[in-house]
Amino acid sequence: MRTSLMKAMSFKFAAAVKIFEALDGRISKSTSKDLLDRVLADDSEFQELMDCFCSQSLRVCQSASWVVGMIADHHPERLLPFMEKMLEALKIPKHDAIIRNTVRAWQFMKIPEPFCGRVYEQCFTYLRDPKYAIAIRAFSMTVCANICKDYPELKEELILTIKEQEVFGSSGFKNRCMHTLKALS
Repeated sequence: MRTSLMKAMSFKFAAAVKIFEALDGRISKSTSKDLLDRVLADDSEFQELMDCFCSQSLRVCQSASWVVGMIADHHPERLLPFMEKMLEALKIPKHDAIIRNTVRAWQFMKIPEPFCGRVYEQCFTYLRDPKYAIAIRAFSMTVCANICKDYPELKEELILTIKEQEVFGSSGFKNRCMHTLKALS
């Protein structure tokens, strides 16, 4: 009983706090879940979250990207109106979390046709560059493979690149390569 009361009080308190303020510091899993519930229930707060996603503050954009990643798990379609903003955030990302959570979100989305070329190029660049974290490269591989479903002329280049990258990857990355190659064949 006491825990549910504390959660209710926490949520009421969180609702009084602006999204930016809530993200400007270390956030817990429960705080991020509260923020997720808030932004899914209110379009203006969703917009504020996406503004925070592109914030100049490292802490704010990193925390916002965590919530954006959570949105992608269950409601990726809610991110479609923000494709341009997400692409802009990748031009000079403040933190790897921005890249990771953006590309992670894209793997669950049907990328709108006007963005397919730019998204494919960006993800293909991440896939080929070993300086990026394995998660970024693995998510990018999936995004590229998903785009290839609509643009099969890109398959051969992607298959060759995956085979090149597979030898340098971790076991998890190699597993993703194997499954992606199978899906592309």
